[in-house]
Amino acid sequence: MNKKIIFIFLILIIGCKTEESTTIEVNLDFINTYIPDINNGKKIFNYSCVTCHLYGSAGATILTDKKSWLELIEKKTNERIYLNVLNGFMGEKGPMPEKGACINCSDTDLLDAIEYILSINGLTLKNQKLNMNNNQ
Repeated sequence: MNKKIIFIFLILIIGCKTEESTTIEVNLDFINTYIPDINNGKKIFNYSCVTCHLYGSAGATILTDKKSWLELIEKKTNERIYLNVLNGFMGEKGPMPEKGACINCSDTDLLDAIEYILSINGLTLKNQKLNMNNNQ
């Protein structure tokens, strides 16, 4: 019940976002030199992202929808993906809350969560398939 109330509250808060994020300006140079911490990304995902991305609540891309994640990283730059997570946005399928509703997350926490989601699908922000035994 509490998760439903929080989810509805988040939807109301971000309802006015536009598709492209422009509210917070940051120096994005760190994205190209950043080294992911998948364990931290999993922790952040389980703390915040899981609410929408585990089952696709409110139109969110489902965690294991490799085709959709691949299309995302092919269509958008790393900077745009990061800014959409940072600032939130209204996508074609539904809203993304600012910072994925992880208000206390740092820049690297957000990137770690993105990389964790992609790693589940054998992908990275660099649009490279990971060398994983089960994901060819």
